Amino acid sequence: MSRLDPRLGQIASTGMRRVPFTLAFLAVMLAANAVAGTFSGHIDGTVLTARGIGVDAIRDGDVSRFVTAIFLSHDPAMLLRQLLFAASAIGITEWLWGSPRAAGLFFGIDLTATLVLLAAVALIPGLAALSKITDVGMSMGGFGLIGVLIAAHGKRAYELIAILGMVAGKYALAPERLADAGHVIALIIGFSIGLSVVRPATSDPLPDHHPEQSVRLDD
Repeated sequence: MSRLDPRLGQIASTGMRRVPFTLAFLAVMLAANAVAGTFSGHIDGTVLTARGIGVDAIRDGDVSRFVTAIFLSHDPAMLLRQLLFAASAIGITEWLWGSPRAAGLFFGIDLTATLVLLAAVALIPGLAALSKITDVGMSMGGFGLIGVLIAAHGKRAYELIAILGMVAGKYALAPERLADAGHVIALIIGFSIGLSVVRPATSDPLPDHHPEQSVRLDD
């Protein structure tokens, strides 16, 4: 039996050290959903009511909902999608710009997008029916990071339009008015932040010592 190349283990170990925030985020997601009963088929209703986010839900004044809702999922299928989404969106961001910036961007965009969305639902009469929805998930922060990432890429407008088209297509097939609106808001916020703070790649995008740093955030 052939032996595994020891360099593969070294590469994997190095890679994991580059994304500690992502790994911790995924671990918290798994633990939170285990406690919330998600693995049994669906999140426990009392947990959703106490820890989810929504216009009516935040009337109790518990601001911790803005954080706890991020790590929860409605059911195992959603949890799997969220784990993959978090691993890719947060992982790539952390790999490129480090843990502090990845964490700051994710939580900052998620919180901002959530506040904008809830304010719109509370203030626009036509959206009043959405105020009763209590939701969970990390997808708004994830879409925000996608916005930042595509803003750091050359064909920005095309990619932004493509992602918005995908959201519209998903809405046409399986509409979730509150979540889908939040995704659009977060994507635009992330894209705007990316345009403001991400410097374009240099003429030598793959330097010898730091091949991952094709783009970087301003200090």
